[in-house]
Amino acid sequence: MLFTQTSCAVLLALFCSVLWALGNVYVQRASVALGGLRAMFWSQLVGTAVLIPLALWLEDRPVAPLASDLAITAVGSALGYYGMVVAFSEGALSGVVPLVTAWAVPAAIVGVLWSGEAPGLGQGVGGVMILVGAVGNGVLAPKVHGEGSRRALLWAAAGALGFGVMVAGTARMRDQLGAIGVIPSVWIAQWVLLAPLFTRRDLRGLPARGQWPAVLGMAFFESFGFVAYTLATRMAPVAVVSPPASVSSLLTVLYANVVLREPLTPARWGLVLLAAAGTLLVAAG
Repeated sequence: MLFTQTSCAVLLALFCSVLWALGNVYVQRASVALGGLRAMFWSQLVGTAVLIPLALWLEDRPVAPLASDLAITAVGSALGYYGMVVAFSEGALSGVVPLVTAWAVPAAIVGVLWSGEAPGLGQGVGGVMILVGAVGNGVLAPKVHGEGSRRALLWAAAGALGFGVMVAGTARMRDQLGAIGVIPSVWIAQWVLLAPLFTRRDLRGLPARGQWPAVLGMAFFESFGFVAYTLATRMAPVAVVSPPASVSSLLTVLYANVVLREPLTPARWGLVLLAAAGTLLVAAG
């Protein structure tokens, strides 16, 4: 058999990483243009408006998941997205993106603790490589981009932890809510938890005309990246799917270096490639 179920899941996760790499570019643009919370709100509102009709058309009627599962996943989503938008708006992409996309490691750990999905030895070694490469690159980044980027790196680490919880939770609830429907369900629950923030003035008013391309780009690539991810978790455990989905880190770093001209030292390139090699090791299983 040419393609096993696991290999198909890895290919789908790699496609997800391409979508998220493109999404990272728009996340930075939207976060700088609108501010972190407004970028989150409007992109997720647009994504929800697209995904709910699609889920109702393509998937079976959803079943209510455990309230605790939805609440934990929503908290992870809030921390993940807010950590990401702050990090992307305040730090250099080449420094913060590998750290945010190290969510594959907490996702695998949460998957083990939450759903009993035990990774193999090679996947454990690969996870350590991802963590060393991403954190090491983040530690070296302030020496190039200035001390002001340290706050961005802390938010990037918080984002990685939040996304780790979120992706494990979406995989856990996909059978009840659907691979498509689980994403807007988590976003709605997230904004229910964040409802007190709607008193802030910066969440009021439509984005300006020139800001909509960044909002729509963020909405599209984030939404369908997560759809690809949850579809992949139907075919293989989170511990297997998460690392190839985080190849978006390498793609975004290449964009930052080539297009944005962010400087990367040989040591930082080595750490980024170490994380990428760890991703491939985990994918190989």
